[in-house]
Amino acid sequence: MSSTGARAVGTDGTDFKHRQRVAASIKLSVQYKFYLKLLFALHFLILLPLWAKVGGELIFDQFKLMKQPKLWRRLDLPNAYPWEYIWCLSFIPIILAIPSFQKNRLLLLKLSYYSQFLFGITPCAIGLGSQFPELIDYIRFGEQSKVPTFSGSFPMVILWYLFFLAVFQIQGFSMYFTFNLLNAWRRDPIILKQSADKTQNIDKKDE
Repeated sequence: MSSTGARAVGTDGTDFKHRQRVAASIKLSVQYKFYLKLLFALHFLILLPLWAKVGGELIFDQFKLMKQPKLWRRLDLPNAYPWEYIWCLSFIPIILAIPSFQKNRLLLLKLSYYSQFLFGITPCAIGLGSQFPELIDYIRFGEQSKVPTFSGSFPMVILWYLFFLAVFQIQGFSMYFTFNLLNAWRRDPIILKQSADKTQNIDKKDE
């Protein structure tokens, strides 16, 4: 004979659905963090050569802190555009995002999201527009054009547009995953805490 008492709290299936939702959100949060770390690594692979170019110009040409090495003279690089200096600061979103992963710090990740647009997307958009006339000039006149060259022969404008193609994809996906990660953290305080705990456990295992 079945009992006629009240149903126990949490046995109507809603607690199971909630646990499923929390587990799914935690899994997404961990995945987004992994994708962002990969994108940040790719970002640094592109950032390092630009640091070398801009840093070399400052050290060897503008401030003349050191004598130009033969390799630098052989590369014959054109002067840096203003947007290059700004994009060299695009490491700032990364150093804001990485610490936010440990305890799911919303403020740090939010600052990273907006600084990705400020230091990453904006200078590249300016460069894309400002160097478009050079691209048209090279397409029209080829080797007879007066566009800046790399190593005295290869047109820099082609390298820059390959750079823009790669950067816009990396930055675009970074902003996309950052936005989704922010939404996952905002959705539920429990998810926020459990996701942070799971990430910390994964990091400890990797160590």
